[in-house]
Amino acid sequence: MPSPMRNNKHLRRLLAALLALIVIFGLMTATSRERSDVTVVEKAIATVLYPFQLATDYVAEHFRGVGNSVRELTRLRADNAELRAKVQAAEQLEARNQQLVQENQTLRNELNMKQQAKYPLLTSQIISRTSDNWYRTVLINQGSRDGVQPNMAVVNWQGLVGKIISVTPYTSTVQLVIDAGFGQTGFGAGAKLPSGDLGVVDTVQGGHVRMKFFISDPSVQVGQPIFTSGQGPMPADLLIGYVAGMGVNESIQEKFVNVRPAVDFNKLDVVHVVLHPSDNDRGANAP
Repeated sequence: MPSPMRNNKHLRRLLAALLALIVIFGLMTATSRERSDVTVVEKAIATVLYPFQLATDYVAEHFRGVGNSVRELTRLRADNAELRAKVQAAEQLEARNQQLVQENQTLRNELNMKQQAKYPLLTSQIISRTSDNWYRTVLINQGSRDGVQPNMAVVNWQGLVGKIISVTPYTSTVQLVIDAGFGQTGFGAGAKLPSGDLGVVDTVQGGHVRMKFFISDPSVQVGQPIFTSGQGPMPADLLIGYVAGMGVNESIQEKFVNVRPAVDFNKLDVVHVVLHPSDNDRGANAP
């Protein structure tokens, strides 16, 4: 049988719970109506909870700021990557456009030169090159099957490139003007100035091109063009280069001029083999 004391405890708990429900219900009823005043209880609760509300708002605002910053940083990185890709693509396109412009201009120059040439030309592509302190040669994709023979001159739109020194059925080796053996005995690299003064062209170590004269006091000015004379196997009137300055061989007191080649040998790509001209064009005697 339950004791009266235990029953009293249960009764007191039940009454306390009922009283709490009544108070809460009363507060809900009191605060649900439209009013302009705040109750004492509400003021007390608000005062107690105010610091916690501030802390909660600060933390929430801080995390919102962090989240926004992360999203903004992610967006900026994506935008930056996209801009970098666009800039790189634009730079590649610009470089390609410049290359095409240069190639187009070179082809125009080559075509114009070929149309105005005094001699028949065989267009060739350079497929390899050799370069050191003494020997400078290139290999072209035309050979004896195409009519190429040793000692034929090779030119481009700028001027004289060199001469054929060996051939195979499908390829030929070209000795460049800046090769140290260019103009040696047997080649007949006859040259002339606009004044009519004649001489020969040779090249020394380092690719320095020189013109030596048949007379002791030639009429020379810096910047004058130098052409092949037509004496020997080299056809006449091919531009070799320009007078860069005068010099004297002290050992034999022989005057010469330093020649700046007309051709940019660092940019050789397409060249033309000058097919053998007629006997009248070649001239009768080698220098």
